[in-house]
Amino acid sequence: MSLSTRITMTLVIVVAAFAVLDGWVVQRVFGERFDALEESSALTDMDRVRQALEQEVQQLANLTHSLAGAPSLRNGEEGAMPRAEELIALDLDVYFLLGPADRSQNRPVLRSRIELPAERDDAQLTNFPRASWSGQHPLLTGDLKPQQDKGALRSSIQLTEAGPMLLAVDPAWSPTGDAQDQILITGRFLSWNRIARLRERTKVEFQVWQLDGQDQLPKHILQRLPQVTGSPTPHLEQGDEYLLGMSTFDDLRQRPQLLIEAKLPRTISAEGQAAVTFGRISVLTGAAVLVLALLILLRRIVLNPLAALTDHAESVGSTENISLRMNSPRTDELGRLSGELDSMLDKLVEARAALVDAARTAGKSEVATGILHNVGNMLSGIGISSDELSESIELLGTDDLSTVAAALEEHAADLEGYLCEDPHGQHLPPFVQALAEQQTTQRDRLRRELRSLRQGLEHVAELVRGQQQFTQRGSLTGAFNPSALMEEALRLVEQSLGQDPELEILRFFDPNLTTVPGDRHRTLDILVNLIQNAFQAMEGQVAPRTLILRTRREQTIACLEVEDSGPGIDPAHLTQVFAPGFTTRKDGHGYGLHTAANAALEMGGHLEAHPSSCAQGAAFQLQLSTQNAHARQSTSQHISVSIPETAPPSGVPYGIHQSNPSRG
Repeated sequence: MSLSTRITMTLVIVVAAFAVLDGWVVQRVFGERFDALEESSALTDMDRVRQALEQEVQQLANLTHSLAGAPSLRNGEEGAMPRAEELIALDLDVYFLLGPADRSQNRPVLRSRIELPAERDDAQLTNFPRASWSGQHPLLTGDLKPQQDKGALRSSIQLTEAGPMLLAVDPAWSPTGDAQDQILITGRFLSWNRIARLRERTKVEFQVWQLDGQDQLPKHILQRLPQVTGSPTPHLEQGDEYLLGMSTFDDLRQRPQLLIEAKLPRTISAEGQAAVTFGRISVLTGAAVLVLALLILLRRIVLNPLAALTDHAESVGSTENISLRMNSPRTDELGRLSGELDSMLDKLVEARAALVDAARTAGKSEVATGILHNVGNMLSGIGISSDELSESIELLGTDDLSTVAAALEEHAADLEGYLCEDPHGQHLPPFVQALAEQQTTQRDRLRRELRSLRQGLEHVAELVRGQQQFTQRGSLTGAFNPSALMEEALRLVEQSLGQDPELEILRFFDPNLTTVPGDRHRTLDILVNLIQNAFQAMEGQVAPRTLILRTRREQTIACLEVEDSGPGIDPAHLTQVFAPGFTTRKDGHGYGLHTAANAALEMGGHLEAHPSSCAQGAAFQLQLSTQNAHARQSTSQHISVSIPETAPPSGVPYGIHQSNPSRG
């Protein structure tokens, strides 16, 4: 997972967690507050309904008290009973005027009128007889002394067969407060129209239920009736869309006889929930904008520069082109990191240059060591030849010649007689002849030794000249003959490691490839390294041992190939043979092929490794451009491994590659 993805996921998770926590806190804090506010509002609505009913009762009480104090009613005049249109105007559904009590305490009905509500016009009001009222009637018991300024004596809700009714009872009274022994009873039914007007006035949707069994109570009311009647405060229950409020209203005996049920829309909680939802959307939108802004800033300030730095590092690692630089103008941490990376690459360039020089020096030292070994062998031969010359000089017979010369000088006056008659003189001619033959033999021997000595010195001089040419420094760009350069490299290796009489060397040189532009000495270094590796790979191998040198042209590419019949390269190591420090030789340093590959890259070419066309072994191919160095620019890697899938051109099948090649 990329860093940008991890940062994005982290930001999203953190912001989402914040949004969820904020939503939970808002829901818990504000949601509960909205619920409490809604319950408080519901209680207020229920209280407003109760107050509206109480106001209706009080208005009826005031009206009844006013009618009970009217002079016409107080004087018992005819026509004291209001006419029907007057009752309608006064909005009175029930009007009873009871006369004085008789001996049995019954009160006759002097005047009466009942206007049943339209929805219950067939009801019979058993508690409102038209003839007389018993003194034990619930509305007539107790003290009926009039109260002049306090409204009707009794007023409340009365349950009837025609529905609940607002009721007021008041004795007729005079301005002096004297009782007239007449009782006025008025009432107003809580009809649908009246309840509708109350709903309109209170702005509360409610309905009333009688608790005396006259109404068939719904199941949900029956289930909650004990809780409602046992509590002095309204009972509230929450629904999805409504708050269900229930409370009771007492009659004249202070008993709960009327149940008020109100459906209160949850507008406050709905608005609160809408506010909470809006807050959540705002938080989520703000969080999304924040995440987007942070991501944009992070991508612009951190991620993109970091990705560029990563791509730069990967490019350097994959191409090994350590000349690439970031040159970042930033001064922050990423800028310092980029600068440190460029500084590390500068140091790596210096270290690689030193390593290449050291590897080149080490390779040349190996060649020089071999050459010095051969020079030592030649000097040993020269020493033997000088000993032979010294011995031959001692055997030249100069003493005998001196003796002959002395004898001849002594007998110079009679030389003929001495040679002919003297016994010693007679032996002198054969002695001189034998001495001459001996000198001739010694002369030939001295010539042979001198010739051998001269050849040895010439060989030493040739080895020294070759080493001097091989160790020349500097980059000499020009043109060289690749075939001749391969022969020269082979000669240097043979001078270093010695000739192998059982080694078969095959040469396949392209006659049309005569010149290649480039650095002759670097190319020679590479070829010496490859041929030397081939010789070392075949050390200790039983015959036949084969070394193949090949030059050929592929369009604008000159291919110089060195193949051997050694143990070959394990396919798993084909991608590692050019890595610095990689070697399978116990005495190898692992920088020969790495240095050769880097040298090829610096010359605009590259070095490849693949199986040999022999039954087994390895092949290395140096590819150099035949174009002028100023007309090309190489960006390829110096390590390129290819494993052919078909048989080699010679038709010889590939062998089984051993897992312990000798390369370094």
